[in-house]
Amino acid sequence: MKKLNTKAGFTLAELLIVVAIIAVLVAISIPVFSAQLERSREATDVANIRSAYAEIMTYAIDDETTAANLTSAVTSSGSITYSEGVYTAVIPAHQTDNTKWEDSNTGIALANMKTGSTYAANTTIAPAKTSYTLTYTVATKKIDVTSAS
Repeated sequence: MKKLNTKAGFTLAELLIVVAIIAVLVAISIPVFSAQLERSREATDVANIRSAYAEIMTYAIDDETTAANLTSAVTSSGSITYSEGVYTAVIPAHQTDNTKWEDSNTGIALANMKTGSTYAANTTIAPAKTSYTLTYTVATKKIDVTSAS
């Protein structure tokens, strides 16, 4: 008879404590997850800018055969157009918070982007809400990167 009368289980207080602990863990993890998600979007933007830069340089190096046929090339990172010695790439932005880059308040460094021995006209780029534009002028051998908010 003693075995039938024993009650096993959790009390209401124990269940509330467990729920409260889970709520605290979720509240802590959501901002951390959001920040990591924004960093990944920014990394995607930087990778797309560098990819478009590489594609423009490829077209510029192979200017004699490619530029005449290139009216608009749509790539994974955006679109590239050529007109009268100027290559232009428009890359859509993926980040959602364009007030600052996560790693830097001023901008992301693009110092490795160069044409021959000439570096890009601007070596940092501000975050954009809508798109980035790369413009390479063949005559001056300079590339300029701008952001559109």
